[in-house]
Amino acid sequence: MADKARYERSVAEPIAAELIALLTPCCERLEIAGSLRRGSPTVGDIELLCVPKPSDNPFFVDALDEGVKAMLASGRLDLRPSIDGRTAYGPRNKLLVHTVSGIGVDIFSTTVENWGMALVVRTGSKQFNIRVMSRFRQLGMRGEAYGGIIDQEGQRYNCPDEETIFRWLGWQY
Repeated sequence: MADKARYERSVAEPIAAELIALLTPCCERLEIAGSLRRGSPTVGDIELLCVPKPSDNPFFVDALDEGVKAMLASGRLDLRPSIDGRTAYGPRNKLLVHTVSGIGVDIFSTTVENWGMALVVRTGSKQFNIRVMSRFRQLGMRGEAYGGIIDQEGQRYNCPDEETIFRWLGWQY
């Protein structure tokens, strides 16, 4: 498999800022995640995490869906196939490409109640996320990217912020 293209931070940041400006009216909350948030000098894509606002239009899942589909119709974004060659565009994950630059844009949706868990997972590197989920297993719990934390008895706990995750893990935030 060919190496994934890398983009300088100076290329990705203005595109991320443009997308955030366009999508902010569609979201209750919206933040950059992934390697751009981690401060990497180069990135493979732009990852955005959001809590979509509801839409009054019955033809759209939510306001984010409405905003993204407008950008698809305008040609600013296009669908991007995943590693297995299929496009992924659903209520939680949207794999897209910024058409002018060619940089991938991944938009992930979550809830206010589990913003923290989603932000940790969507910001962390693969190795960090493995450590997080392994630590939960050591504690007899399970972490879910979209569902918070489940303890030994099956009780589910919301994770509204990153501090909550680190408290459960017993790690300093």
